[in-house]
Amino acid sequence: MDSSTKRKQPPSNGSDGRAIKKSKGGSNGRWQTPHQKAKLEAIKGRGLEVGDMGIWTTCVKGKERQALEEMMDLCEEYGEKLYGIKREDPAEGKEDEQDEDDDIESSIKKEVQEMKPASKPKGSTFEPMRMDLDCLLFIRTKPPVDPVALVKEICKDAKEITEKSQRRSRFINRFTPITLTAKATEAAVEEVAKNVLAKHFQLTGEDDEKTEAPKADAYSYAIRPSFRAHNTLKRDDVIKKVASLIAPRHKVNLSSPDKVILIDIYQTFCGMSVVDGDWDSLKRYNLHEIYLSALGPDEKKKKDTDKKGGEIAQKEVPLTEESED
Repeated sequence: MDSSTKRKQPPSNGSDGRAIKKSKGGSNGRWQTPHQKAKLEAIKGRGLEVGDMGIWTTCVKGKERQALEEMMDLCEEYGEKLYGIKREDPAEGKEDEQDEDDDIESSIKKEVQEMKPASKPKGSTFEPMRMDLDCLLFIRTKPPVDPVALVKEICKDAKEITEKSQRRSRFINRFTPITLTAKATEAAVEEVAKNVLAKHFQLTGEDDEKTEAPKADAYSYAIRPSFRAHNTLKRDDVIKKVASLIAPRHKVNLSSPDKVILIDIYQTFCGMSVVDGDWDSLKRYNLHEIYLSALGPDEKKKKDTDKKGGEIAQKEVPLTEESED
């Protein structure tokens, strides 16, 4: 057959014979080097587990690794400041090794081991975790660390900054401290609520002598839930269930509550904590907003800047709107 009459065979990827373009989003459809794959795996911790306590952290999209590094720096600094937990020396425990060959596999392994978030063993007081959703991180904490106290101290100090050079992070957005985690079922939500609320409120049906909460304090409260990648439990049902557990002596106050009950439901997990009423004045623990407020109006104008070439876009994981109940 004459070469001029030959036709190129079209790709047969699609049912109609047309080529299917690979997605450019995430890593799907995009070739990655072994180095890139190892780097991504290195910042993924073991999965969230029932009974975990820690800090949910949202961050700038595409800057999860950098945000983890910033968060670990803050945790180590305030862990030492509040609880006397000495920072771990990344060089400690490393054996002196001589590389017999400089193949690419050994080079990747060495670089991964030196990555800061990945260098934390599972027994560490602070364990970083990269979640399945963009812009979302979790720092698992262990006693004696109280996630609520640690986050509040970070935010209070951030509010006092006076110069841009004092800003401690570029990629962290909002913190949500979690005192206890359970499965996101009706029964488990009730159980975790009883455990968390008992230290702050008298519960329904409790005698004054049996309650763990201070007898003289009848705190007002507001309930603030958020949902991520979850559609089983309904917002109003969760709010009503938690409110029903609190004794009538504690009144709802949506404008200026003494205590705020934070409920964070992520996929199949429910976390909860109780924070002080200054949560609102501390920008709901949004570190970026606190910095902008402290640095003045000039910095506020840059908040929503999203330019190609490196300007930071403040894009958090989409949340359902917080209820006012």
